[in-house]
Amino acid sequence: MFACSHLMAQNPFIQRITTSEGLPSNSVHKIFQDSRNFLWFATDAGVARFDGLKFDYFRQQDGLSSNDVKDIKEDSFGRIWFFLADASFNFYFGNTIHNENNTPFLKDLKSSDYFQRIYEDKNHSLYFYFHNQMLLFCLNPLNTVTQFMLPDVKVDRRSKRKAPINAMAVRYMYMNDNNEFILYTKSGCYKMKSLTDSATLISDAFGFRDIITSSDQRKFVILKAKDTTKYEIKRFNHEIAFDSIKALVPTPSNYVSSILEDHTGLLWVSTFDKGAYCFRDGKEIFHLAIKDAESIVQDHENNIWIGSMKEGVYKISPYFHFIQHFDNSVFDNSAIYALCRYDSLRTWCTNGKAIYLNSKNLFYKLDFQKTENSINQILQINPKTLITGEINKLPFVIQGMRIDEARKSISYDKVVQSKYTLDRIIYNKSRDQISSFKPTNVIWLSTADYFAHLKYKELKTRIFNTYYNADNELVVNAKINIIIGRDEKIKAYPELKPFNHKIISEHLNLSDKTELFNIEGDSLFLLNNKKIYNLSAAFEQPIDLQIKHLAYNDSTLFIATSKNLFICKKPLNLLENKPVVTHMVNINFRSIHDILINNDNLLVASDEGLSVIPYIYLLRPPTFTPIPYFQSIRINDVECLADNNVVKLKTNQRINIKFSCINYSISPIIYSYKLGGTKDDWTEVKESNVVLQNLSTGKYSFELRARKPGSRWSEAVSIDIEATATIWQHPLLYFVLILLFTGIAVMLIIKRKNQELKRRLMENQIIQLEQKSLQAMMNPHFIFNTLGSIQNYLLHNKPYEAGIYLSKFARLIRQNFNALDTPMINLEEEVDRLKNYLELERLRTTEKFDYTINIDETIESDDVLIPSMIIQPFAENAVWHGIANLEGKGEININIRMIDDKSLEIKVSDTGIGIKNAAKFSTKSDHHLQLGMNITWKRLNLLSQKYKVKSDISFAENTPGLPNPGLIVTIVVPFIYGKSGERD
Repeated sequence: MFACSHLMAQNPFIQRITTSEGLPSNSVHKIFQDSRNFLWFATDAGVARFDGLKFDYFRQQDGLSSNDVKDIKEDSFGRIWFFLADASFNFYFGNTIHNENNTPFLKDLKSSDYFQRIYEDKNHSLYFYFHNQMLLFCLNPLNTVTQFMLPDVKVDRRSKRKAPINAMAVRYMYMNDNNEFILYTKSGCYKMKSLTDSATLISDAFGFRDIITSSDQRKFVILKAKDTTKYEIKRFNHEIAFDSIKALVPTPSNYVSSILEDHTGLLWVSTFDKGAYCFRDGKEIFHLAIKDAESIVQDHENNIWIGSMKEGVYKISPYFHFIQHFDNSVFDNSAIYALCRYDSLRTWCTNGKAIYLNSKNLFYKLDFQKTENSINQILQINPKTLITGEINKLPFVIQGMRIDEARKSISYDKVVQSKYTLDRIIYNKSRDQISSFKPTNVIWLSTADYFAHLKYKELKTRIFNTYYNADNELVVNAKINIIIGRDEKIKAYPELKPFNHKIISEHLNLSDKTELFNIEGDSLFLLNNKKIYNLSAAFEQPIDLQIKHLAYNDSTLFIATSKNLFICKKPLNLLENKPVVTHMVNINFRSIHDILINNDNLLVASDEGLSVIPYIYLLRPPTFTPIPYFQSIRINDVECLADNNVVKLKTNQRINIKFSCINYSISPIIYSYKLGGTKDDWTEVKESNVVLQNLSTGKYSFELRARKPGSRWSEAVSIDIEATATIWQHPLLYFVLILLFTGIAVMLIIKRKNQELKRRLMENQIIQLEQKSLQAMMNPHFIFNTLGSIQNYLLHNKPYEAGIYLSKFARLIRQNFNALDTPMINLEEEVDRLKNYLELERLRTTEKFDYTINIDETIESDDVLIPSMIIQPFAENAVWHGIANLEGKGEININIRMIDDKSLEIKVSDTGIGIKNAAKFSTKSDHHLQLGMNITWKRLNLLSQKYKVKSDISFAENTPGLPNPGLIVTIVVPFIYGKSGERD
């Protein structure tokens, strides 16, 4: 078993966890395992919760009142209480840190010194008390706080030089079946009917230094009998008189900080000044020199955890109980690099410089030592002959070995060194052939004189390795794998053709018919009856690290990587298509150099020394399954809190479920889940999260379970998921949408019909206005005056002038009728008609005015269409209201320019008498002029609506201030590009 150890870092069964591994601080006041099996670490830098895989941290920024946490407890409600150094309490419940800001009753629990104990009675009231004060606080289930002051009881110290002491320094309290409070103090045991009554002494035979509750709720008392000075540790039992309790062990120190009796009956004691101790049947079997050791906890997987105020946390593997480990101090503080079987009870090992024989846990050192080379191979030929040395160096043969029991050493007769460098040396099953190799040569050693007569066979190809197969034939692993017989003849090895050009790192004969190959450390294969089987593919969990070493015994394959051990039970099941069970051993080595089976033990050579493990324990599969739990649930990447364990989401949302498990072993974890409501099959996943999306409407149950390779599945944990339809998926929505679209369609149809009616009405109004406009232009006065002018020409015998006048009048009539056929007319035609009209009026008025018509050069007058008969009413107004009553000769100017791509500006200006003067000469006969202008105004309004162009008519004096100011009419009309034609 373990001897006293002071080198924890060199022990593979003791793992040290510090800030480098994730602790918030190396000063750990308390380790606590809650009812869910999480481990909590109280440090001076906050609290860390540990599930074996990762830490969750709680600090001031997370809600703690102080980062310095002294102790942790849990009550029956599941509240995790934090004892803070600032004499206040916080607790963790419902994924929330509760402090004085969000939980007011915690203010009533604050005191002048931090509490050291909590007791919960059968009514679930909590009692908070100190170690050396008489003040108690009671928190009832209604979260009301009451303070009690214990009575002042003085006890004589039985010393003339010392004053009496206060007896009510309570170490521990509880309530008995009679509802009486039992108080254990440093001067005896007392009882009180209530905390407001006086105290009654039960016994003062013992003084209680401390009563410690372990992680499994067992209690231990550190006490000393009256008139003694030596403290003892006893198991606490409320119903047994103290003087009948047998002491477990004497206290190794006066500063005991924690006590634990583990599941195997070992007693662990941590002390602040001398480290941690382990006792069996009252005898010390193990000592860890931990500085400032504090609490001890055994988790549900039987690991022992010891906290330190300076060195973090130490985790001791459950294998501690039945493993022998010889650390580096036994081997001159060096690692062990190679192993070799001496016989069924004894084993050779080497630290690279010296060779040792382990016999019944005693080590005999071989006197042979060559400092110039490092020893990394040992091959025992017979009990008195050993071949050793460094691979690819000059090996040695040691002959005539003898064990010297007195000197604890091994002597020998002679040592012979080879003259040639050799690679790994092997022998066949019958040990009548010893061979080795060099880069391109196979070498046979003499079984009589070893290195004296070497035989070589040149292969002219690089050799990777050699071994003897199940038929006791020498196999050469090269680019092409071959067999060399006793007669040194070479023959092909077709069965190993798949391994050509590959390195066979290691080879084992599992039976007379089955061989095992380690191909380059990546994969294991079996060869049976000339057929290759992939053993690695049969493992339920792949071995991620490179496979370094193999050992086989009793149908069990032992596999070693650089850090871990794996157990493969019955690998030959693969030949019968049966399951192959594999699991990882819960031991983490720094670096494994060799493994060996001997005397029902697995020996492991590593940087930590030599470990001897009874392999019967290794055959046991993991007995503790991991405990899965849900870490977080995110809907569309937003954290979601389940309401009564039900997560609600819409069917178009994505839910990401992240999970983990509580697992304090190093074995990898296998997860599987199923979504109840969709399928009943479990799906295995390697990742620790699952994303679900596009769920159909309904209720689901997401179930999760976990296991280690070789263990059973854990109990499933579950959350309920309720997927509801989006507004677009609701059946009522389709009915509403159908009604809505139907209503919109009906409205559109009605609107279109109304628009069509409105358009037709507008077109009809435009036509009527055009007809009225023509009637206004063809008024009887104009026709009568024109005919009078023609008659006058004839009476004065001017037939030529009468003919010209008649011709112009006829042309104007024809142009007016043509303009009536289309709402838009070519600008050039309209100007020509306007000129014809002005010419007639000029002749009729005996050339009383001159006129000009100017078109902007940017206007293509033959491509621009404007409303027909739109200018003439304003020209007619200029003639008859502006010029006709003028004493002299007047002028009419018409200017046309483009405003934008949809409208033209037409200015009709005259030098007539003006609007105000024209009103004096107004007669009923001028009514047709006003009618024409009103018709034009209405036409423009309708046309502007039709062509979506703003039109306008404005009037202004041409030369303001003069007696005859004249008039300017500005008309904005729509235009389009094209050819004049028939009406739409």
